[in-house]
Amino acid sequence: MSEREYWFARRFPLGSPRQAYAPVHWKGYAVSLVFVIALTAGGVAFAYLGATDNLFMGVMVFAAVAILAGAWFTLTAKANGDPVRTVADYKKDKQQGV
Repeated sequence: MSEREYWFARRFPLGSPRQAYAPVHWKGYAVSLVFVIALTAGGVAFAYLGATDNLFMGVMVFAAVAILAGAWFTLTAKANGDPVRTVADYKKDKQQGV
């Protein structure tokens, strides 16, 4: 059985009440970049619609993009996240050349 490829890892060790994840693989960084691009596009749409006297529609577009992008990012990080090892463990392995 091959080892599973994780894109994200825990920021804090097991037992910590915080459940934050951080990217540890290029695919995780790509997911993070897509999330940032989506929020930027939503912000640009909000600014454009607000400048053209359609502020309510701008708020609605930004809210929809933020909710969808946030849900997608969260579900992707949970589905491809290492539930045991931390970012520090991955950095240590990388330094050792494993």
